[in-house]
Amino acid sequence: MHHKGIWRGFPPKGAIIRRILRTRLPERFAGRLPPPLVELTVGVVIAVALLGLRIALVPLAGDRAPYAFVFLGIVIACLLAGWRSGLVALLVGQVLTWMLVVDGIIRLGAPRDVRVGGLAIAAVSQLIVLVIIALYQREVAKGLREQDRRMELLEQARGEIEHRARNNVQTVLSLIQLQTTREKDPNVKAALQHVTKRISAISIATDHLAIRSNDMATVRLRYHLCELCQQLERGLAQGDVRVECDIPDVTASADTAIHLALIVNELVTNALKHAFEEGRSGVVRVHSKMVDGGLELKVSDDGRGMKARSPAPGGGLGRKLVDNFAQHLNAKQEVSTSTEGTTYKILVPALV
Repeated sequence: MHHKGIWRGFPPKGAIIRRILRTRLPERFAGRLPPPLVELTVGVVIAVALLGLRIALVPLAGDRAPYAFVFLGIVIACLLAGWRSGLVALLVGQVLTWMLVVDGIIRLGAPRDVRVGGLAIAAVSQLIVLVIIALYQREVAKGLREQDRRMELLEQARGEIEHRARNNVQTVLSLIQLQTTREKDPNVKAALQHVTKRISAISIATDHLAIRSNDMATVRLRYHLCELCQQLERGLAQGDVRVECDIPDVTASADTAIHLALIVNELVTNALKHAFEEGRSGVVRVHSKMVDGGLELKVSDDGRGMKARSPAPGGGLGRKLVDNFAQHLNAKQEVSTSTEGTTYKILVPALV
């Protein structure tokens, strides 16, 4: 299974630094312009732009800190185009600031050797800053490459585990189906068929969870549950019966999401199979909302009601499974049924 989309959504740790490093202009324009040309251009443009700003501030700042904007230019150029562009900004900025500001417009009253000493001190300081930035960027880039390598290995391992798990499930299903074909007792055969369907539902839910996860721990319920409802509608709905899904865009833990998906699977499957007489139109609605930090989930249909189709509304394997899943979530249940349909309301106290 392809898992490149798993990490989309909420930005992981280091995402801002990763974005800065990977949006450098030389890499972005690599297909159109040579990287050295981009680095040179960025360094020169930034140095000239900041020099223009420094000249404009001469009436306000006078002869104070003539090389301050060169430091700023080095940092900006390094972030946009790397350390070589920062070096260009340093050289161009220092030379132009000396020619046009220190020895030009301002003409400091200090002796020339003092001004040259100030230039040398500023240049050495800027070189130190440039080296520190370059070393830091190199280490960060190295760390990000190592992180990407580890994440790729993790994705491969996860894919292999899921592949083996699916194979194991298919093996179990095949064995049960084989036993079903050999079984003579119709009650036992029906029970085995129910078991097969439940195992298939769990397999679909976990596979779907892996696809829709934004990270290893949380799941966006809207996509997870509504896509599951669409699959059930495509596979089980007959005639003019449809499934509607309205879920808020909230996240839940992977464990909570799986149990909610299994509950929805059981209730929607049961409604599609039993709530509507053949040829009748109808709607199965899956709706939820946030209530006091928890989630209120409703699964309802406008069918004939449980009393019309079952002598024991509280019985059945599906209902027992829903009870077990709800108990795992510490959820409260309410069931109402009439000739106008059935509604299950499940209140999950927390989504973590």
